[in-house]
Amino acid sequence: MKVHSFEIPKSANNSILVQVDKSKLFYKHLHQHNEIQISYIVKGEGKLIVADSVYGFKPEDIFVIGASTPHLFKSSEQARTSHMISVFFTKDSLGKIFLEIPEMIELKQFFRVSAPSFKLISNNTIAHEMIRKLPNSIGIDKFIHFLKLIQILNKEDSILLTNFIQPKRITKEEGRRMRLVFDFAINNFQTQIKLEEVASIIHLTPNAFCRFFKQRTNKTFFEFVIELRIEHACQLLVNPYNYSMAAIAEMSGFSSVSNFNRKFKRLKGVTPTEFRNNLKFKVLQ
Repeated sequence: MKVHSFEIPKSANNSILVQVDKSKLFYKHLHQHNEIQISYIVKGEGKLIVADSVYGFKPEDIFVIGASTPHLFKSSEQARTSHMISVFFTKDSLGKIFLEIPEMIELKQFFRVSAPSFKLISNNTIAHEMIRKLPNSIGIDKFIHFLKLIQILNKEDSILLTNFIQPKRITKEEGRRMRLVFDFAINNFQTQIKLEEVASIIHLTPNAFCRFFKQRTNKTFFEFVIELRIEHACQLLVNPYNYSMAAIAEMSGFSSVSNFNRKFKRLKGVTPTEFRNNLKFKVLQ
């Protein structure tokens, strides 16, 4: 099963669809689909865009992406191998009667919680095991592994990935234009970007482009670029080369260390130095 931009093929033989992405790099074009998506990062790192927000991803991360939420995974070019297992399903996939069984109350709760998108905070090895089993499972075994996974996701701590609710489903043409903008931002966030330059990519004036982008992300284009830069900086802060703050600021597209520190603390709640020290402390525990 291959996920295409803004649509996902239906299968009459499977209510729970499992996809394995495994290559040197994987790059998903911006897309959305009616299915809820659970994605487990086996190997690789990079950036995940979910609606109006940007996050880094790394091995062992589990993300739940709500139905009809635009998103894309972009591997880091330094990644040697990228491997992700994703599960796609809808509430209707399981049958309306099934969800009314009293024992399925946890499953009903999951569909209420997963309307927005979230990331699992805890490193639950059983959840990882259940997802790893799904690609090679069939029939009732596959269904049991899936139910066990949902049970775990319901109980574990998580963080919300986005509060923004799309006013309507993005059309293919809107998706194509947003994808061009995201591609440009991902490939150029380390440099100084001019509004006129990015607006011209989708043949809009700067003012029209600003309206177009904010209506579909609930933030300005440059707010989005800052998030890309900060997430890139977070990945550099955990790099074993132990780059200096000045080097990280420059490699992330900031013109000065002071501006980098200010933007980083505004988004992350701590300074870059505190962020790095907190990670080192967790490793020593």
